[in-house]
Amino acid sequence: MRTDRQRLEDILDAIEAVGRHPVRDRRHFDEDEVLRFFLLKQVEIIGEAAWKLGTSLKTAHPGVPWTRVERCRHVLVHDYFDVDWEILWRILTEHLEPLRVEVEAMLKEPGPHDGAPGA
Repeated sequence: MRTDRQRLEDILDAIEAVGRHPVRDRRHFDEDEVLRFFLLKQVEIIGEAAWKLGTSLKTAHPGVPWTRVERCRHVLVHDYFDVDWEILWRILTEHLEPLRVEVEAMLKEPGPHDGAPGA
């Protein structure tokens, strides 16, 4: 079972993967199907890792929209036939950087997420 620290690192790894494959603009995003699905998968990973984080960690960081991150993952996985690419675009261009900053700050804090699996 993965610890909260590992799950936070998974979130950062997925954000870094997105950064390694920059999208020039919206037209590039819309036209490159392989890139779009790669980015979608990274957002799914972020949502899955967030969903499995311990309640105490999420409660200690109410500034992160955990529920929205988790719901996004559920929509992408279960409503795959109805992906709203505009929402994914906004996540990629507006929401990942603030999430990265928050997660990096959490990883610098000593706490229960250092070793124990999420509760």
